[in-house]
Amino acid sequence: QVDPEIELFVKAGSDGESIGNCPFCQRLFMILWLKGVKFNVTTVDMTRKPEELKDLAPGTNPPFLVYNKELKTDFIKIEEFLEQTLAPPRYPHLSPKYKESFDVGCNLFAKFS
Repeated sequence: QVDPEIELFVKAGSDGESIGNCPFCQRLFMILWLKGVKFNVTTVDMTRKPEELKDLAPGTNPPFLVYNKELKTDFIKIEEFLEQTLAPPRYPHLSPKYKESFDVGCNLFAKFS
């Protein structure tokens, strides 16, 4: 099976290059990393958003993802998509067994962001 082509766009740190402190960006990064899939990371300097990104995802701030040339911009839907698409047996299952556990985690996570 061919590996998917994945590019994750995340907010850059204060230096404009390193990965920033956005918890949503970090969460998607960790999901991809824990799945063991190959992916590229592009940091986006929010003070100087490049023109090509304005064309790629107009009106959208990171995190967003391009999966096999298809743009995904909704954080929760990206997470659900990755769990459904990067599924066993090739990739590990990461979401909780019970949907209620996921909902509690999302609600708690939202309180700190």
